[in-house]
Amino acid sequence: MGTERGTSLLDRRTRFALWVRRPGSWVEIAAWAALAAFVVWTIGPALIGHGTFLNTGLLGRYTPWGETFQSTTASTNILNSDTIDTVAPQNSLLTRLAHEGVFGAWNPYVAGGAELGGVPDSGAWSPLALPWWILPLAAAPGWVKLLEIVVVTVGMSLLLRRWGVPRAGWAIAALVYSSSGFMVAWSNWPQTRVAACIPLLFWAIDRAAVELRARDVIAVGVPLASMLLGGFPAIVGYALFIGGLYFLVRTIVAHRRWVPVLVSGAIAVGGILFGLLLSAWQLVPFAINATSLVDFSGRGQSGPNGLGTPPLVSAWVPDISFVQSTGPAWGIRNPVEEYSYLGIAAVVLVAAAVLIRPATHTVASLPDDATPAVRARHDLVRRRTRGVVAIVASMLALAVVIVYLGGPVLSAVRELPVFDTNPIGRARVVVMFLAAAMAGVGFGRLVQPENLRDELARFRAAGPLRRTGRIAAVAVVLFTAVGVGMQTLLAIPPIAEEYVHRTKLEILTVGILGAVTVVLVVLVWVFRSRVLATVAAVGVVALVVVPAVTATKPWWPIAPTSTFYPTTPAIDYLQEHVSAQDRYAATGSAMLPGSSSYYRIRETTGHAFQTGEWKDLMRAVDPDTYPTATYLTFEPNLMPSLARSGILDRLSTKYLVADPSAPLAGTAEAGAAQTKWSDLTADNPSVDSASNTGPVNGITFTGPPAPTLTPGGMTLDVAIVADDSGKTITSTSTRVPGLGGPRNVALQGSTIPRSTSWHVRITVTGQDKLVPIGTDDAGDAVMSIIRPVSGDGVRVVHTGDATIYERGAALDRVRWASDQVVERTGPARVRALADQSLPDSTVVLSAPSEHTADPDSSAEITLRGSDVNSTVAEVDATGSGWVVVADSLQRAGWTATVDGEPTDLVAADDAGAAVWVPAGEHTVELRYTVPGARTGYLLTGGSVVLAVLTCTVVTLLVRRRRRPGDDAARL
Repeated sequence: MGTERGTSLLDRRTRFALWVRRPGSWVEIAAWAALAAFVVWTIGPALIGHGTFLNTGLLGRYTPWGETFQSTTASTNILNSDTIDTVAPQNSLLTRLAHEGVFGAWNPYVAGGAELGGVPDSGAWSPLALPWWILPLAAAPGWVKLLEIVVVTVGMSLLLRRWGVPRAGWAIAALVYSSSGFMVAWSNWPQTRVAACIPLLFWAIDRAAVELRARDVIAVGVPLASMLLGGFPAIVGYALFIGGLYFLVRTIVAHRRWVPVLVSGAIAVGGILFGLLLSAWQLVPFAINATSLVDFSGRGQSGPNGLGTPPLVSAWVPDISFVQSTGPAWGIRNPVEEYSYLGIAAVVLVAAAVLIRPATHTVASLPDDATPAVRARHDLVRRRTRGVVAIVASMLALAVVIVYLGGPVLSAVRELPVFDTNPIGRARVVVMFLAAAMAGVGFGRLVQPENLRDELARFRAAGPLRRTGRIAAVAVVLFTAVGVGMQTLLAIPPIAEEYVHRTKLEILTVGILGAVTVVLVVLVWVFRSRVLATVAAVGVVALVVVPAVTATKPWWPIAPTSTFYPTTPAIDYLQEHVSAQDRYAATGSAMLPGSSSYYRIRETTGHAFQTGEWKDLMRAVDPDTYPTATYLTFEPNLMPSLARSGILDRLSTKYLVADPSAPLAGTAEAGAAQTKWSDLTADNPSVDSASNTGPVNGITFTGPPAPTLTPGGMTLDVAIVADDSGKTITSTSTRVPGLGGPRNVALQGSTIPRSTSWHVRITVTGQDKLVPIGTDDAGDAVMSIIRPVSGDGVRVVHTGDATIYERGAALDRVRWASDQVVERTGPARVRALADQSLPDSTVVLSAPSEHTADPDSSAEITLRGSDVNSTVAEVDATGSGWVVVADSLQRAGWTATVDGEPTDLVAADDAGAAVWVPAGEHTVELRYTVPGARTGYLLTGGSVVLAVLTCTVVTLLVRRRRRPGDDAARL
């Protein structure tokens, strides 16, 4: 046995030595090295702890992190704020709760509450999200991206291996797909976790179409389930649409008889059903949630127009519609929705896949005495490769027409499920995948090409049908080449004038790279020199990977780990003061609505799916809120009305957060007219105002007539100084990039006595130029004073990195109601809740109740510690009444108990709910359980058990049916 092991080891070493000496092996090494280099140069630092792949450097653009990040380099990607305000906070909340032993079915911290772990929206249940569960949070995004690339590589390798493509082509296909526009632009969203499994799904679909083996039900089901758990079902729908067309054509071409075609169809359908059952524990709750909560209006594709010319051209000229991910754009969509990069070298390789035939394009003929088993194997090999390039090329052409060119085909397709509720741009993922697979095939043809002279000889000897096919292939490639040029020219006119020259230089560079790639491909095709072929193929590898890294790096900034959701004074204040009975609301982009899930602070605003009732209340507060269906924030200019909103009172919104320069809450008193300027310098940094008296919420002074910016920013200090003592009564300090025009400054001055005389001192430091401040003839800084409104209970409680107002009229989140009114319609309830004359002790019910509250009753309510899925209140009531909970509870899954006994959860205050409680001491509990979860668990568990039992029985039967001489025959 030892001798056999030594011989085997020697054989492996010999085979490896022989392999390395082959010229083609160096091409394979170069291809895999290019894939590794792409990983190292794009996400490498994040994998070794030198930064985070999550774009948290972008937080520096928002309040309150801007002051904390004042010395941090700006992010090169300003387009993916969703990943840091909702995706990452949800993933971090769910996984941290799991580490604490809690299944986070409910997220109480955003928009009055939203579903969390019971539905796949966050993408945390994707197998590719594993790093979120086991690694430090800052490290997880980078390792998720690495897993995506690994899964793409495995899927492409398995698929292209079936198609007979050399191993070097596998790496190129994986590289092109991993660096494609969709996979790059959507990184850190659930979309790419889903899309990374498409190659595996197509491999399984290809097996089901060709192999006719029942075990491929599992092969199809597992990647499909992984995709469904990834949190973005639209990508699954697109993949199944193109995959279904591919399967249909593939199985017909492979078998050419109806019986095997029907058998393969049954296997594929069984695989899809198995995938649905495997993911049913998330899909059933998702279906319930989607039908009752998700607003699909405005999401679908309208009209016959595809993405158009510029997005298509971005496949080879990445900046044709925008300057990378840094902001300037002249397209009609968000660049994330249209970026389609493949690389000009990949486009050439797609053409090579169509034009160049492989050196081993035929399978050796069988001898007449071949056994049935050998014949079956021979037939299977032929079926695996038969017509693949033509089928995939056709699917690619169809996808390009649907996604980019539009027309009647898109008009028909957009009526289908999934397409009717999503913009067509997201379907470009299938274009990226098919093009990458074709590029891999093309590079494989480059590694093992049939020489052009042999091809011409074969062409002359071929029949009319084959000749027509080859001529058609050449015509298609020429037509595509002309189309590439024409589309590029058509994409130039819309370019913003200041970027025309820059873009033309980029087009010229791309043209040169494309021409070089074509020359290298032709050299390999025409000449028989192995050395020349090796050098040319390695050159093509470089032309694929270098532009890919260059185009990708701006989209994938590596942020310092210190930027990963750091705390700030404003956040510290909210964490200390926002109790379980309160909420805060954001205005503008302050606090980046949705980040509250990471910091675990209850928020009225946020980024999440919300009920219609909650949206109705929010629109009553701010009619122009909801720039998207899920993004909720308030307009800063509405600050005075927000401070006095009766609806926000009812929703326990005790705090408002605003940018330091946002409009101020209160009543403005105009100051003196500005007639002169006081130039503030390093030697003379301050200017004082005239004297005033009494309380104040802030001031508005006149800054420079034109924006005055300083690299690295400057510090603005504003202090209220007592006239008599010269002592500072209150002050604030804010880091600003510059000053220009009117500047609002909030101050904690609402408690200054009316008799106290004071003046304001404005100080600017850190500037590198004059900073003019408006003054009157006497040289005093002119300003408007914002006074608190008497009796409204609104006061400034924090300034500096953010302005925070406390709203003293806000009611407790869980409160006692000793009276009730009934409003049967939503608009009537909203009007009643907005009316500030409605007594705090009154609850607005949506329907009559058999219970009537005792108007003389009162109660002491104490919240008991509970997990995120429940609210538990200890109630000591003098009479009967209602316990009102001001959460977003008008959705399936919520139940209530009083002293452990089930009771009705009555719709109250439009979006919330109330529980009837008699006099005495009672424990009231509201609990959320995922609707449909039990059914989903049973379906998933049953399918797993059935699959295991089936596999076990089949394995045992196969072993029993084996003839005793089989093992000996194999030896």
